Amino acid sequence: MKLILLALSLFLTIWTGTALGVDASICNPGGTVIYYPNGELKSCPLKDITLLSGVRCNMYAEAEFYELGTLKSCITRDFFYYEELTCNEYSTISFYVSGKLQGCVLATRVEVDGKVCVELQPIELFENGRLKACSAPH
Repeated sequence: MKLILLALSLFLTIWTGTALGVDASICNPGGTVIYYPNGELKSCPLKDITLLSGVRCNMYAEAEFYELGTLKSCITRDFFYYEELTCNEYSTISFYVSGKLQGCVLATRVEVDGKVCVELQPIELFENGRLKACSAPH
């Protein structure tokens, strides 16, 4: 019984923590801050370089969030490495609500699902990680 109560309290602690969302203190004062109807932060320009869901997002650029507070998109400050992909710095990156990469601008040429995708062009993935679209070399 104690084990069940411990597991339940751990689950509730983790679940509640993810539902708290993002604090608007990361937003640039004077910038447009948009909230979901439930009061959670939806988007705003960042006041500093900010680490969000493992991505260093650039200051003054808009960041978008899902209702639970996970990162939906931002402009990267640095290269971002995701499995075999290298997403370019200073470019848009987006994620599914699950946290899986939805798309970014490639920093390097890469082969995904048998197709060569060129650098400095967008790549889009399905949520299962399979290739949705990219630019092939000419």
